[in-house]
Amino acid sequence: MALAAVCFSQAQPTAGLDHFYNLEYGEAIAVFRAATTATPGDAGAWNRLAQAELYREMYRIGALESTLYGKSDDFLADKPLPPDPAAVAAFKDAEKQAEHLAGAALARDGNDAQAHYDLAVAYGLQGNFDFSVEKSYWSALGDAKSARREAEAAHKLRPGWVDPLLILGVQNYVSGSLPWSVKLFSKLVGYSGDKDKGLAQIAQVAEHGEHARTDAKVLLAVVDRRDGNNTAAAKLFAGLGQQYPRNFLFAVETGEAWEAAGDHEAARSAFHDILARADQNAPGYAHAPRAQVWYDLGQIAALYSAWPEALTDFQNAVSAPHAPAKYREAAEKAAAEAQQHLNGN
Repeated sequence: MALAAVCFSQAQPTAGLDHFYNLEYGEAIAVFRAATTATPGDAGAWNRLAQAELYREMYRIGALESTLYGKSDDFLADKPLPPDPAAVAAFKDAEKQAEHLAGAALARDGNDAQAHYDLAVAYGLQGNFDFSVEKSYWSALGDAKSARREAEAAHKLRPGWVDPLLILGVQNYVSGSLPWSVKLFSKLVGYSGDKDKGLAQIAQVAEHGEHARTDAKVLLAVVDRRDGNNTAAAKLFAGLGQQYPRNFLFAVETGEAWEAAGDHEAARSAFHDILARADQNAPGYAHAPRAQVWYDLGQIAALYSAWPEALTDFQNAVSAPHAPAKYREAAEKAAAEAQQHLNGN
């Protein structure tokens, strides 16, 4: 799981934010692009546009799910599609404009906390792109170092402003979680890392953040999944799903976190709710991963040796509309095993 994929949003038009967190990237981009036209000298507006452009492409190629919410089963992992050059150019144009404007503001006033933060966000977005799309880890490391420097400056100038702590918290957590050999390398390039401090910083932003609160909640849930705190993660994802009801990824991850926590009834309830929304054509659920959800339900039924139910669930996964090959093949195999149990073999 790559925590570098988490975004660091700033103040943004309410409609754009709602679209963004509901996976409606085209609509969000339209709102944010209009904001850059209205205020072309606002680095934050360009960062918001860059973020939406980046996440739309990450979502399209499969990098968003695989880095933030991806399943732990290696055999169900997809290799992301190649990025679209036009989408990459759109992201880079917006990010570079944000970087240029923030740098110009700092040239005028080196104590401009907002400009330091704008620059930190621009570097962070570039680092996300390098890590999650380009797989250029050396470049991502350099971008992360620059983002940390600017976030530290912003927080030092405005100690009561907690949003910059999200960038610092991510890097503290990641660096503090690395194996000792990699951690030694990180220290050589300027990182020491403190996992507990990083987690506390992320939690502080999730509780008190001004504009990065949602991002911090997403990251906190991802961290909880990584650390095995699945009940806490399920509650966080459920809350996010209530806030952004058209984001089926939050709903799916809620169910999977409950499943990982061993609360199979809560998981079943969450999964059946997803299927019901999809059947009702609820907004945002046209592309809900029915095959994945049916497969997960089959796995739960198999745990309890409820073989008739498991067989039906796996068969539904196989026949689900637009079922990805990986789930169809896995479900076919699981259905055959369930049938063997029913036959007494």
